[in-house]
Amino acid sequence: MDPAIRAVVRDLHHVAIVVPAIAEARKTYVEALGLTEGEVEHVADQKVNVLVCHAGDQRIELVEPAAEDSPVTKFLAKRGGGLHHLAWRVDDLEDALARLKDAGLRLIDEAPRPGAHGTRIAFVHPKATGGVLTELVEDPRETP
Repeated sequence: MDPAIRAVVRDLHHVAIVVPAIAEARKTYVEALGLTEGEVEHVADQKVNVLVCHAGDQRIELVEPAAEDSPVTKFLAKRGGGLHHLAWRVDDLEDALARLKDAGLRLIDEAPRPGAHGTRIAFVHPKATGGVLTELVEDPRETP
């Protein structure tokens, strides 16, 4: 892993898998494999629906397009379903983005945007991470 990323990530947040339809994917991931599931959430900013599933402590996000102009619609048309990205948990998303930019990594997002379940997210370009689309995730902060 690039040293610039190692300095900012805490742990793996989730693995995202693009699916044409969550209802169909649920048959495999929940019914056949036995992953536990949460509720489907619509993420308007990304024009997707997301179903979070868990295999023990591991989080898997099933992502379906929610609009014809969703980036995920384009992904499905070009590559079909499958692994979309790895997401890494960070404590401070602005700091993480600044460190990566200073290290010369190409960013898709230079500022945080809303993610599923109250998170803030930003993407690093796959050309900066060996061909793997990388998401940085800051979980919601607890208010005192």
